Amino acid sequence: MKITGRRVITSSPENSETPVESFRTWVTPTNDFYVRNHFDSPSLDVANWTLDIAGFVERSLRLNRKNLDSMSQTDLFATLECAGNGRSFLEGDVPGVQWGIGAVGNAEWSGVPVRDLLELAGIREGALEVVFEGSDSGTEGGADGDVRFARSLPLDMALHPDTLVALRMNGQVLTQEHGYPARLVVPGWYGVASVKWLRAIQVVNEPFRGFFQSVKYTVKRKSARGVREEVVGMMLPKSEITRPRHGECLAPGARLVEGVAWAGAEVVAAVELSCDGGESWRRAELVGPQKRYTWTNWRIEWEPTRHGEYQLLARAISDSGEIQPGRHNPLHGGYHINFSRPLAVSVADSGDKKPLVFSI
Repeated sequence: MKITGRRVITSSPENSETPVESFRTWVTPTNDFYVRNHFDSPSLDVANWTLDIAGFVERSLRLNRKNLDSMSQTDLFATLECAGNGRSFLEGDVPGVQWGIGAVGNAEWSGVPVRDLLELAGIREGALEVVFEGSDSGTEGGADGDVRFARSLPLDMALHPDTLVALRMNGQVLTQEHGYPARLVVPGWYGVASVKWLRAIQVVNEPFRGFFQSVKYTVKRKSARGVREEVVGMMLPKSEITRPRHGECLAPGARLVEGVAWAGAEVVAAVELSCDGGESWRRAELVGPQKRYTWTNWRIEWEPTRHGEYQLLARAISDSGEIQPGRHNPLHGGYHINFSRPLAVSVADSGDKKPLVFSI
């Protein structure tokens, strides 16, 4: 299968990155939007596909695509990021897909709020979580036999008006690689929560201990009672520099440094740039839409004061004041990789004959 635009990390199953060029537009084109698969994507016949809603409910439901299309629809923009995005930059041999910076993208999602479906089914008293099961399955290291991809949400998050069973992406019917005919979209949460190829929604009255939130996709956190394990959930503030590129040699003179930043469920309040390895910081200009759930572009003019080597750093600040950290938290293992990563560039001496010029 030919993959247009995306940088392929693994081909079977497909795991491919959004190209950096698509970071410079607010909406990521569908063909460029990253793909994260644990198993080969299933081919589903929409004529026979159904979404079952069962479990701790008053009445079980079986809905087809026509049923969902006939219901009230919600549109929203949201950035999705794989929880392991940036894993290749960690020190040591960290298992998992070796993502660069591209396991992230921003798109418009359209569909039916999960809340509307659960209200039709009627939630019974005592319900605790809602489990979302995909149609994809296969073998996974650490699992006995085949395992189906499934994740749960706390009841209040499943009932949030912005949690969608998405049917369309960027105004068009979902493509197969992005979850056709229906997928979950949980704005502000890492992409693992947004289960693709939905086949079942089950309300449960006890904690769900599925493979993808017990064996995998967990991080550790320090608390008053010691270190505890928790499921990967909300996205953390993060920024990336898109121009210049790592290792580039620049001609002397002023230029724009550009990038993109996101802060999960929050608005990006600010982005700061350091050109001296974190000794000092300058506030960048935010460009374009600034909305909760979505990334925002930013830019700042920089005029190097000397030739030679530079370490550029960018950090995002969320609306609540959370600042992107300077180091990866080792308790997070191969997830929550949101530290400010140095970007190395060099500035040519004005006497050099043919420096590599980076055009603004």
